[in-house]
Amino acid sequence: MKFVKGIMILFVFLFVVASPALFAQNVKIDAAMNITKADSSSYFNWSIGKKVVKDSFDANSGASVAGSVKEFDAVRFDTPTTKKPTMPIGLRGLLLYPTADFQTTVFDNVNVTQEGKMLTVRYVHRGTAYELTTDKKGSFDLLTGAKMASGLADNVGGKFVLKAEFVKDGTDGTKMADLDWSKITLVPDTKAADASRYYEGKLSFTYKGGMLKVKGNLVQK
Repeated sequence: MKFVKGIMILFVFLFVVASPALFAQNVKIDAAMNITKADSSSYFNWSIGKKVVKDSFDANSGASVAGSVKEFDAVRFDTPTTKKPTMPIGLRGLLLYPTADFQTTVFDNVNVTQEGKMLTVRYVHRGTAYELTTDKKGSFDLLTGAKMASGLADNVGGKFVLKAEFVKDGTDGTKMADLDWSKITLVPDTKAADASRYYEGKLSFTYKGGMLKVKGNLVQK
């Protein structure tokens, strides 16, 4: 009898220890966005656990096909109530461009600098500048590859206008392309330190013919 009880206790212990791995929901990312022109082949496909989402921009409705702006919250936040970021804010924003009107990409001045396979992606959304950088092999690390600078613009009548101290000489800050990146201070953009769960992993970034592709797996911790 004692032997049976011992086995049961051991089983419960092993189950508790292993449960984080059993219930962890890893994420797959597969996105492509043309940053030079409106392109119906741009898309954002992703999955978490058994949930699979295939998304893109629907020109007829003027919105995304599958509603990733809201649905992807299941990935980017640790829980629906605490809403602590599980990943860089800049990565989540970048992945949503294929699901929005191309004018959003233009206004936010999404651009890519390429040195061999090493890519630096920059954009400015709602007064915050984001920079995502890969290594020399085109690999983006969720924990170290992103930076950001916030508070760069004022909301003027529902439209963000860059503050005078951050704009290029001779510009008025009404376009995000007016931002002078040498005048801002970037800080790490990563998961929330107190998030109850978060993601690690490396995503492959490639850029060719104006098409930026992001692909890989995120591992929940």
